[in-house]
Amino acid sequence: MADGLPDVHDSIQQLKAKFFFKGLSEKDLVVLTAAHTIGTAACFFMIHRLYNFFPSGGSDPSINPDFLPELKSQCPQNVDVNVRLPIDRGSHQSFDNHILQNIRNGFAVLASDARLYEDEGTRYVVDSYFGVSAQMFGPVFERDFVNSMVRMGQIGVLTGFEGEIRRVCAAFN
Repeated sequence: MADGLPDVHDSIQQLKAKFFFKGLSEKDLVVLTAAHTIGTAACFFMIHRLYNFFPSGGSDPSINPDFLPELKSQCPQNVDVNVRLPIDRGSHQSFDNHILQNIRNGFAVLASDARLYEDEGTRYVVDSYFGVSAQMFGPVFERDFVNSMVRMGQIGVLTGFEGEIRRVCAAFN
């Protein structure tokens, strides 16, 4: 079950394959990843990226050099790996497309988020939310997010005798 879910260490090819396997597009991958705009991540998910990145053993070169000291100060090498930091630098309590701007500028906290800007197709989607077209057509990010959530919500739905409407959401009937 968890094999089909995105992982912070997945390559962009793995992320795209997992989404495509579920019938989702590159656009869905970018927009649903942008849900990281709200919340925090444990240093556990950052330590490898900050101190032992393959193949060099140093830090992930996709991290903006101005951002690296900030990340390292929040997640020092011998820190409790459960210490948490905002995923969306500067906007972690608002639902917006600011995380995509951070990804563009090398301020992605999670490696999987940073990978979105290393691929031509997903980079194009990230960039589409900024610039002239974004100014002309308004808040399309929110609309696209809703559409992607609906598509994701339709994955693996069981109907008829195979399905079940739970009387208590947290328990099977």
